[in-house]
Amino acid sequence: MNNKCCKYDNLCDTLEYGNISEHESISICNSIIAESTSETEPAVLESMFHAIFTAIVNRKIGKELNTDSIINNIETYSEEISDYIITILAYSGKREYEIIIKHLGEKFPDLDINEALTELYSRSQS
Repeated sequence: MNNKCCKYDNLCDTLEYGNISEHESISICNSIIAESTSETEPAVLESMFHAIFTAIVNRKIGKELNTDSIINNIETYSEEISDYIITILAYSGKREYEIIIKHLGEKFPDLDINEALTELYSRSQS
């Protein structure tokens, strides 16, 4: 487990500070999303989604990511992981994710969905 967490922590650093192209960032994040569907260890999942979160916030690539598998597995994620997911979905700019973000806010009342919804609305207009 620690090796996997370290792998995604290193990818997180690369996605934030690395001299990689936008295309490479998108490819790395889409690979992490695909890998997340078979991961069951909560700490590893949290490292995975933290890396994606870091990329979308720092590289503004949210609209380019394939979020379908996240949506397909939305009910399996913990509150900690859902905190990352609401931001990932918001940065996609896909207005249809409003319902999912609100659902996660009902499921986990401590999540700040208002910030995510504000981000979603602003990105869906651009």
